[in-house]
Amino acid sequence: MNRVQVWTHAARPKTLVAGISPALIGATLAISQGYFDPLLFLLTLLTGLCIQIGTNLSNDYFDFVKGADTSSRKGFMRVTQAGLVSPAAMKRAIAITFGAAFFCGCYLIFKGGVEIAAILAIYIALSLLYTAGPYPLAYLGLGDGLVLFLYGPGAVLITYCLQTGTFSWEAFLAGLSPGALSMAILIVNNVRDIDEDRAANKKTLPARFGKTFGKGQFLFAITLAFFPLLFFYSTHPFSSLALLTLLPALPLMRAMVKNQDPRLLNQLFGKTAKLLWLFTLLFCIGWML
Repeated sequence: MNRVQVWTHAARPKTLVAGISPALIGATLAISQGYFDPLLFLLTLLTGLCIQIGTNLSNDYFDFVKGADTSSRKGFMRVTQAGLVSPAAMKRAIAITFGAAFFCGCYLIFKGGVEIAAILAIYIALSLLYTAGPYPLAYLGLGDGLVLFLYGPGAVLITYCLQTGTFSWEAFLAGLSPGALSMAILIVNNVRDIDEDRAANKKTLPARFGKTFGKGQFLFAITLAFFPLLFFYSTHPFSSLALLTLLPALPLMRAMVKNQDPRLLNQLFGKTAKLLWLFTLLFCIGWML
């Protein structure tokens, strides 16, 4: 594996849909209102992706340092634990990535003012505190709620408000869908890694309450993603196209319930990420019809 492949792997490209989806949904809602600034959208998207990649790199480093990632892990390879990247090099990459997020975000601050500056600072801080510090949020079982909001209503609202200059409860509600599916991706990881997380005192909700609870979480997250569509039927009936995502979602829910081998959840992880891509595509097309 060459250096480009190593760093690409470290960025976890399969997860990046979690940052792309809410930006696309927020922009779609803004376009339907007659607003769209291409440069602003591009920099919003890049800022979000830099924050997400920075979070992924931070997780790679801090989970290794805290002992959550070991040679016995069942999930995808982590480059720091595997010895492909030194801890010092990973720390530099984290600083560079979050620095890039701030650089891209400067234009967002110029357009959105001090409120956007505060939000950007909060996003970066929470991304670091997710696995860093003496009380990392993921180790306290708070990761699920953070992902639901930050990659759901929070990110959709930021994109929408930057484009339109106004707040929208409709955008907040629409954000529940990508947030819920992003949370479902995280839950797959947490269910798979229960044994390793318990050994490292990483108290995710499945590690605290058991595998059956984690499986129920996954079912809840998938179901929650379709909940907002009920409220949009009268004003944007074609947004119900996203209900077609239920066809591939049901087998994934069944696979989670019946799973006995944690290693097989790596396949479910990738399929859940694809489910978010499909939902986003169908929702955005339907909203514009």
